[in-house]
Amino acid sequence: MFRFLKQPYPLRLDAEYDLKNAFLISLFVFLFLLVFQPFGLSTIEPELKYLLIIGFSGVCFLFLLINLLIIPKILKNVFNEGNWTVLKRIMWCLWIVFTIGIGNYLFTWLFDAIFDFYRLGFDLFIFIQLITLLIAVFPITVYTILSQIYLLRENLKAAEEISAKLRNSELSPGDMPGQDQKVILVSENRREKCEFHARDLLFISSEGNYVEIFLKNEKIKSVLLRNSLRRIEEQLENYPFFFRCHRAYIVNIKKIIKATGNAQGFKLTLKEIDQKIPVARRYTKEFKKTAGIS
Repeated sequence: MFRFLKQPYPLRLDAEYDLKNAFLISLFVFLFLLVFQPFGLSTIEPELKYLLIIGFSGVCFLFLLINLLIIPKILKNVFNEGNWTVLKRIMWCLWIVFTIGIGNYLFTWLFDAIFDFYRLGFDLFIFIQLITLLIAVFPITVYTILSQIYLLRENLKAAEEISAKLRNSELSPGDMPGQDQKVILVSENRREKCEFHARDLLFISSEGNYVEIFLKNEKIKSVLLRNSLRRIEEQLENYPFFFRCHRAYIVNIKKIIKATGNAQGFKLTLKEIDQKIPVARRYTKEFKKTAGIS
């Protein structure tokens, strides 16, 4: 079991995606409290009841934003996709539940201070937190395990399809135009540039405000440019065999020799270089289409 908990699990750090999820979860909490009115809400006078419902929903939204948008930026070493596992995913979800419970306690404390109405002692707070975590651990664990199994199966299948195309020398349709053309990539301030033939590009990686361009002619070399991967991607839009496969990688499809998969997606092995290039889940469908698999 512990070996399974150490298996890779996808980590999606996307502000727009997280903001949408935080809103939808908070909306669900609002509707749930409004319709079912648990915890004695149905016995409270309407003005205070609706204020409580709005407050608990707002607390949920606020603490989701803190956890999903702020903490990963502070703890970058912890929230590393390469090291993210099933166990970390479960613990992360339970932490979010715990912090929302803390937020709800602080809100009820403030509510009581203003209205002298909704009393919640610290002993009851501890009891509610323990019960909440015990209830939450089962569905969170089951969902995480089932999704890991599903993603692993799907990505292994995709990796095998790619490898089959490679064995038959059919990866990507025919000889894509432009492989002999000269490519010029420029820095953000346009003072620096990198020139190379399209066929020589292996992949491009991004780190912070810089991109690193890996080329292979007589030997492998890399060139560093100050620019974002998104702007580099725009400069390469006329070359269909260069594909954005990850938030931090652009790969030359013509250089792929092997694919392996796990729950986080699948990874590509390129000619004459040991580094594995990840294909993120969000790019899988488009990658398969570009590579002529689907």
